Amino acid sequence: MKIIINADDFGVDIDRDIGITYGVLKGYITSVSVITTNKIGLIRKILINLIKKKASIGIHINLTDNPLTQYQMEDLCYYKYNYEKAKYTFWKNCMEDTIYINRIKKEIDSQINKFYKKYKFMPSHIDGHNHCNIFNGKIEKIFEEVSIKHKIHLRIPYEKLEYIDEIDLKENCFFDDYYKFGNKKLNMKLIMDNLEYFFKYDMYLNNYMCIKNCKKDIAFIGTIYGYFRNPEFLTKQINNYKKNYNVIQLMTHPGFYCKILKHNTPFSNKERMNELKSLKVLKRNIVNNNIQYITYKSKGYY
Repeated sequence: MKIIINADDFGVDIDRDIGITYGVLKGYITSVSVITTNKIGLIRKILINLIKKKASIGIHINLTDNPLTQYQMEDLCYYKYNYEKAKYTFWKNCMEDTIYINRIKKEIDSQINKFYKKYKFMPSHIDGHNHCNIFNGKIEKIFEEVSIKHKIHLRIPYEKLEYIDEIDLKENCFFDDYYKFGNKKLNMKLIMDNLEYFFKYDMYLNNYMCIKNCKKDIAFIGTIYGYFRNPEFLTKQINNYKKNYNVIQLMTHPGFYCKILKHNTPFSNKERMNELKSLKVLKRNIVNNNIQYITYKSKGYY
């Protein structure tokens, strides 16, 4: 069996960029998803050239965190909600189909063009920051068209919550209009209205959309709330997948963390450093189980 270890969010903060590069050079990471909406200076270009020698590099399309390349996030949506986090506003507009799809298409094209202009090569895959590509069918179609047009892999988050150890859910407990969690019955409106206040509603919505987008040919681990489970559990989980899958994709958010630097997101914190350390342990466990590390450009990936 083969595994791809993908590091999301290169391009968000410089200390995370350096940490991701370190993880690639040490062999803990085999693929990187790059955000292009922040400034791309000389240091980032140098780091990408280093990463390119050992890992595949894709584009992490950002539609939720300002600034974008042509628009502001709120310019992509009809309605403005008083949510603390912009991604919830975007998700809700996507679910209600209150988005400017033409602007979104232009923004996606602009980010791809910027990637090529700055780094001088096309990405190996495309995916969505904050899973911005799975909450609206029109956006999903744009990502599919871009994937076909540029002949690059479309990376879709489709891990289902019944595989998560922290939350005990029975298989097939999700339905189109509502689902049960314990003795509580939740509908889509209730989920959307509570996203800002309870992080578990984030998980509920993510799981609902992941099941709708679920594919059977390859496995995807690590999509829920960007939370990296401990290496021992992940090793056990990966070994369980070996029976039914030829390829596993693991989504991670590693990096270094320098407290004195100004960061573009609160997600750039000391947990990113802990995650990088965990990837070292994970590699040792995986190699001992005869699982091969590959990239999105590896021969025989599919």
